[in-house]
Amino acid sequence: MIRFNKKISILIVSAIFFLIAVNMGNTYVSAEEIFADKADSSKSAYLEYDEKIGNFRLFTDEGSEMEEFTYDAGSENTEASDTVTTQAAVTTTVITGVIRVTTSTTAKPTSPAKTVPEYTGRRRADALAERSSYLNAYTTTTTTTTKATTTTTVSKSVYKGIDVSRHQGNIDWNKVKASGIEFVMIRAGYGMESDQVDLKFHENIKAAQAVGIDCGVYWYSYALNTAEALREAKLCYNTIKGYKLTYPVAFDIEDPSQSHLTMTEISNITKTFCDYLEGQKYFVAVYSYASMLNSKMNSSVLSRYDIWVAHTEVSKPNFSGKYGMWQYSWKGKVNGISTDVDLDYSYKNYPELIKKNKLNGFK
Repeated sequence: MIRFNKKISILIVSAIFFLIAVNMGNTYVSAEEIFADKADSSKSAYLEYDEKIGNFRLFTDEGSEMEEFTYDAGSENTEASDTVTTQAAVTTTVITGVIRVTTSTTAKPTSPAKTVPEYTGRRRADALAERSSYLNAYTTTTTTTTKATTTTTVSKSVYKGIDVSRHQGNIDWNKVKASGIEFVMIRAGYGMESDQVDLKFHENIKAAQAVGIDCGVYWYSYALNTAEALREAKLCYNTIKGYKLTYPVAFDIEDPSQSHLTMTEISNITKTFCDYLEGQKYFVAVYSYASMLNSKMNSSVLSRYDIWVAHTEVSKPNFSGKYGMWQYSWKGKVNGISTDVDLDYSYKNYPELIKKNKLNGFK
């Protein structure tokens, strides 16, 4: 009886430890919960995967690292097919508890499985479900069949970009390129007078294109009627016509002087500018903050042109319509730029669309 009881005791204790281990392996806390214990609860925290240490690091929203925390970096293995010529290497970044997926396309690896790091700061099922939903919304696949092989190319779902003007001063574009920035929207000018061309426009676009960064432009509007919008459009065209642009020409309508205008007036001003540039064979887009797009743009504008929405310090812009680009921060830090810089995501392969349709200076 004594020996039997010892065995039962050992089994019971083992089962308890097993259940504890299982529970610990499946229940996690969010970045905010961890951060709230150590800092001002009005601020947010985010996790960033560090490939050098093979783990996640916790930062405040100002960028200060909280070194006392470490995380388990789980993994998901996916087999690399011999017919895949490129694949997306996916990393995840958590901003205020919501997963943001960014990707970078790399050359085809050798056939062994590719390890994809996963954030385990909350239940893995939730993280994987959101990641899958996000990728499915934006990833497109093109398959080409030849006599001998089938080649599948997986397009990236998100491209990392910035937008700049003369306010960023002198930019080291080689460092910007090396930091992972894939595209830039450059201010070509503002208003309707010839002396309102951005003082750094020609310098910026030539230098950015020289290092291989895809470029688009934007024009800041002060137009209060369609006649002024047309003058702005013509000045914009005369400024950019000597360049081949792989990203859109965006009409930036957000100035406080325009806030008193009606939805019809704002929409007509926007259409006038965009229609003129389209007539010159440019791919156009409309930039504004989310609330203005929601309240001052009618459906004929929102459905007709690509939208570049601005809404910062949020996990998702408060705009229910479709958009091709999102300006998500005005306080970005990028190597090669000494000032704060706006950060953007693009969800379309604009270079492919523009070149295929022979727009923006391409023949």
